Amino acid sequence: MNQSGFTLFELMIAIVVIAILTAIGLPAYQGYVKKAAMTDMLQTMISYKTSVEICAIEQGNVANCNNGNYGIPLTKTTNYVMSISVIDGVIKLTGKGALSGLTTTLTPTPNLTHGNLDWARSCETAPLDATLNQICEDIFKF
Repeated sequence: MNQSGFTLFELMIAIVVIAILTAIGLPAYQGYVKKAAMTDMLQTMISYKTSVEICAIEQGNVANCNNGNYGIPLTKTTNYVMSISVIDGVIKLTGKGALSGLTTTLTPTPNLTHGNLDWARSCETAPLDATLNQICEDIFKF
């Protein structure tokens, strides 16, 4: 009688290989999810940024460029954005889901030479998540 099958040693080697591949692949997958979520946040922010720029042109400054004023939308939520607030032109986005703990702030500064607004961004995570901060800085380039 001839039996065929795998030995215990062969099964253990297969399990170790699968564990190593999972350990390598999981962080990369999580990074891709965070980048996709950050792109959603960026796309959500665009209409607010445009509205603040129009408000600044119409008013001559960003004072009173707030949610609900001068065509700036009220707060909006998406799968990855918990809230968006606009106060005196400063746009603050709070993340959720894959972006939980992330706060992205966009601050406008009038550029009198070119007649437009220059934007500075700030990415903060609580607790500190260096990977998420880096992804935020890479996606929100101005």
